[in-house]
Amino acid sequence: EKREGRPLAILDLALPRDVDPAVRDLPGVTLVDLESLQEVLATTEAGADVEAARGIVTQEVGAFLAWQRAAKIAPTVVALRSRADELVDAELARLSGRLPLDAAARAEVEATVRRVVDKLLHTPTVRVKELHEAPEGLSYADALRELFGLDRAAPAAVTTTPLTLVEDDS
Repeated sequence: EKREGRPLAILDLALPRDVDPAVRDLPGVTLVDLESLQEVLATTEAGADVEAARGIVTQEVGAFLAWQRAAKIAPTVVALRSRADELVDAELARLSGRLPLDAAARAEVEATVRRVVDKLLHTPTVRVKELHEAPEGLSYADALRELFGLDRAAPAAVTTTPLTLVEDDS
């Protein structure tokens, strides 16, 4: 009565359905439910679009899961790099007091030491990122934490065990 002949579309995507299918028989009422959508998809080219969309969703879910696994390894990689930076800084500070180097020589020594450390860490860093795809991937991150003495209690916090400097008089 109040609709005054205007059409009414009802969308029911609930399982089980919320709307009685008999409303479809009322004049001016169009009911779109899961059953009618399935019929449309089966009889039109939209089915191909649905399959393409499923493929996109599957691909994106895979990418998201890979990102999540990588995010679990990132704190270990950051902790390893931080630990290396601490060691380099400590050794450069120790060397600074022992060798009379001018600023240019000191900068060259520092750059060389950092390059060597970066090159040493490059392969393990790249490999742990590659291997995280395997089912045992996180165990590689555990191995890095164990081998390099990184803090196992809080890898998510990207912390390392305290660095203790030992003076070497030799």
